[in-house]
Amino acid sequence: MKATGAFVLLSLALFCFFSDVTSQGGGKVDCGEFRDPKVYCTRESNPHCGSDGQTYGNKCSFCKAVAESGGKVKLKHQGKC
Repeated sequence: MKATGAFVLLSLALFCFFSDVTSQGGGKVDCGEFRDPKVYCTRESNPHCGSDGQTYGNKCSFCKAVAESGGKVKLKHQGKC
């Protein structure tokens, strides 16, 4: 039973470490899928608050802003600013 509990905790820790989950205090966003300038952003609502004080509608629009700023815009937290 102890081995099963340890396995579950380890799996959860690895999932959180390697996933795109960010905390409210900031974090990183994987923008790899939005590097192609031909990719258009959808109107999906999933707000991201940038370090510039701007609320971006979703991950795609946030990543486009990061690219346009040369990497100066960072994720402050997920949600509206």
